[in-house]
Amino acid sequence: MSRSSLLTKQVESDWKVSGLGLIAPPPITIESPHFSGSLATLFEVVQAHKVDLRDVPLLPICEAYFRYLAEQPEVTVDEAAAALCALCFLLERKAWLLLPSPEPEPEELLAFEFDPTALGELEVAIAALEIWHEERSNLHFRSVQVEQEVELDFGGVSISDLARAFEELLAKAEPEPMESLAADRRSIHDQIRTVREALTRAWATLPSLVQGQFTRTEAVWWFLALLEMIRQRIAKVRLVEGEPQFALI
Repeated sequence: MSRSSLLTKQVESDWKVSGLGLIAPPPITIESPHFSGSLATLFEVVQAHKVDLRDVPLLPICEAYFRYLAEQPEVTVDEAAAALCALCFLLERKAWLLLPSPEPEPEELLAFEFDPTALGELEVAIAALEIWHEERSNLHFRSVQVEQEVELDFGGVSISDLARAFEELLAKAEPEPMESLAADRRSIHDQIRTVREALTRAWATLPSLVQGQFTRTEAVWWFLALLEMIRQRIAKVRLVEGEPQFALI
């Protein structure tokens, strides 16, 4: 089911949004002389004026929230945000109760309903985001659905050998210049064309392929392009006296 269809189903089900949003906070338990229960329950009873917040210490509640963040192996961002929203409400309300103020008591956080007339605009926005996400994935990322993975043939060259060649190239790199924020984004296909112009059928080491001055970023692009060319069986690699050498196939 698409996100737009799910949104339609939620609106048709007459979902109401509480002061904490659609996501309930995690079950953070609070124990005090005047209140025992969850953080969500305390939020509701304080909002309904069923508990005097001046009798409830907030320090243990804050500590319980921090323990939840520290001890949970996987903290859900939505739940943590809902708990933080409830905690901020309690802190603000207690501060208003303890500090003298000529202003009236803050209004209650009322629940509201979705506006069905705005659903069409949301569907258009969600559809556009889905299209942009698909286009971005096709442009910058390799598809996760690979029918047959091509095995890399390093010709007996180990990953450690390739790493040493990469380190040798980085050692010759110049300091990085200040880049413009509006600089064009480089693609691996453009870099492969550059490497292919320098690479021949004669064996050559990586440092000898990169001529002139270059930065560490350019060294990374050269190394990644070579690995991609080996994966596509455009280039090959061998080990001679402990040093990798590259050539076109």
